[in-house]
Amino acid sequence: MFYQHVPDSSEWQWGLVWGHAKSQDLVNWEHLPPALVPEANTPDRDGCFSGCTAVDIDGTPTMLYTGVVRKPEPQHGAFEHQLVAIPTDPSDPDLKVWKQLPGTFLPAPPADMDVTGWRDPFVLEKPSEINPYWYVMVGSGIEHKTATALVYRSKNLRTGWEFVGPLCESNISTMWECPIMAKLTSANPHPAASNNSHLQRHMFCVSPDYCVNMAQYYLGDYAEGKFDLENAAGPQPLDLGDVLYAPNVLTDKHGRSVLWGWMQERPALRPAGKYDSSCCLCVPRVLYLSPDGQAMLQEPLPELKLLRQQHTAWTTEGIPLSLLPGSPVDIAGTVSGSSHVEITVSKGDADSFAVVLHPFVEAGVAGAAGAAIAYCWRINTLQ
Repeated sequence: MFYQHVPDSSEWQWGLVWGHAKSQDLVNWEHLPPALVPEANTPDRDGCFSGCTAVDIDGTPTMLYTGVVRKPEPQHGAFEHQLVAIPTDPSDPDLKVWKQLPGTFLPAPPADMDVTGWRDPFVLEKPSEINPYWYVMVGSGIEHKTATALVYRSKNLRTGWEFVGPLCESNISTMWECPIMAKLTSANPHPAASNNSHLQRHMFCVSPDYCVNMAQYYLGDYAEGKFDLENAAGPQPLDLGDVLYAPNVLTDKHGRSVLWGWMQERPALRPAGKYDSSCCLCVPRVLYLSPDGQAMLQEPLPELKLLRQQHTAWTTEGIPLSLLPGSPVDIAGTVSGSSHVEITVSKGDADSFAVVLHPFVEAGVAGAAGAAIAYCWRINTLQ
């Protein structure tokens, strides 16, 4: 796994690197040295921004990413370049050392297209028996008009790219950062399940404008560098919280679409620079379609059960613990830093229910926040 990382700081700053970690089960991880580090006098000297990885036709792991160079003062922002990196030793199982290839791999957007940004390349399609091209999209926006993702294609992953046009456009926002796409099926996400699903749709996800906003997604149809946004369902929030941004997705060895996202900090709870770390990645989640193909479902990766070390059933005199309206219940024994809780709800004649979690606050610790989890049967919605 690769991720945006600021070494030796808990605050965002120029000079971003690509952090690197490895895992055999997507649950237990080992940190490795950074894979991409800005180099002097190169197109990424002020930061290695977001992108993706792909395996080339010849089997070479390949990074596609945005390198930036800050604009001279008093200008703000940075010049953006789309770059390629490959491992110095493709046979190394850890792929520890990478090298940036000379030049840029994508031509700039057309001169008459006044873009608000141009970053975060993502592979849309790989060559196949019916398609000889690689397709890549890059997050962008057209000044005073729409947000968009610009599509390019080539028969060679590293060179020969040509501009195709916008994937789609929306006037809801002005810039799409970190656009991603995944082909979803209604197959059961559990590895041991028998999957015979034939329902398929494409999930197109964007992070609009800036990281104070929430990632959004659409469900619709994609083909040859075009996504039918007009007839797609959405936009829908990818996450019910307000801190998940810039996700990325992969297809694992079981054929599942697995997604991670950047979980931000909120200054009111953890002021920037006051701690020795900041932000994290969410636990991996599996994306799949509902049985009728009309909705996207998400659930934590089933393998995360490997992390459970202690099983506790809360009871009162041998009777399973009951939660009654308006009656707080103190759950004893939760001494670890996190817990996994399963709650079975009897609907009765209710239309909805909510569980409110209050944190245990140690003396002198301010700003701790609780959470409310609500479900409505009538509209089949969890909040």
